[in-house]
Amino acid sequence: MARRLEYVQDGKTYNLYDLPDGFVINGNLDLRDRGLTELPDLSKVVVKGFFDCSENKLTSLKGAPKEVEGHFDCRRNQLTSLQGASRKVGGNFRCSNNELTTLEGAPIEVGMGFHCHHNKLTTLKGAPQALSDDFDCSNNNLTSLRWLPKKIGGWLMCSDNKLTDLEGSPQTLGGGMDCSYNELTSLAGAPQKTGGNFVCKHNKLESLFGVPEIPDMCVFHCDIEVGEKYGLDEIPFGVQLFQLTRSPLYKSELSAYKIRQKKHEEREKKDAETKAKNKAGFAAFKRQKSEERE
Repeated sequence: MARRLEYVQDGKTYNLYDLPDGFVINGNLDLRDRGLTELPDLSKVVVKGFFDCSENKLTSLKGAPKEVEGHFDCRRNQLTSLQGASRKVGGNFRCSNNELTTLEGAPIEVGMGFHCHHNKLTTLKGAPQALSDDFDCSNNNLTSLRWLPKKIGGWLMCSDNKLTDLEGSPQTLGGGMDCSYNELTSLAGAPQKTGGNFVCKHNKLESLFGVPEIPDMCVFHCDIEVGEKYGLDEIPFGVQLFQLTRSPLYKSELSAYKIRQKKHEEREKKDAETKAKNKAGFAAFKRQKSEERE
């Protein structure tokens, strides 16, 4: 017996398993909680609204629409791969609560936020590289933020992983950042600036040097033990940045950092000069040999 999933548009009933090529769904397509183990072949279909296939038993997104102009929701399935996902999603892409270990196959373009929390991710490879809203990769098995989107317009949430540093973070975030419940020993690689609060509680931090620049009305949250080293008060309620930067310990760390940075720049300059000198010497040697042969 032929499979059938009905969809009504403009007073006409269609079978999703037998749509004509190039069919455009003008509204939303809700396939949530239908007991599906696979999707009908919608790979040549464009959905103008949202596409929701969450809370099924899908192990693959093969057959997903070619393009979704609204949100794409495939949460709470049994997905082990995002291969087959729409190449372009205009709203949020939600693939949380699955069995994913990588983001390869994810949409190339996502218009708003990307939510991949509560999976088994060991890498962010495949993540879209620009978002106007949040990126949430919390509650995974990540040891690195490599492959993180280069532009995040909202919050970056990477809590409850196995991160030891924040290398790979964008230099600037549109929103705040939550990197709590990791194994951070330093804030190396943290963004230089965030548009919201910065949360780094429940880590193994011995220093707060590297806390991003945050707006005046915002605060950062750290563990009491490391905060007390800087003489910070009211730590459980959040600390404003100026309270940290005026502490003698922070000023000492900043001074030491500037000295290291200057030495690093001097070494780089010297290396560049040596490289240029060697290159020029080799070019002169080649010219001399060429002239001798002539």
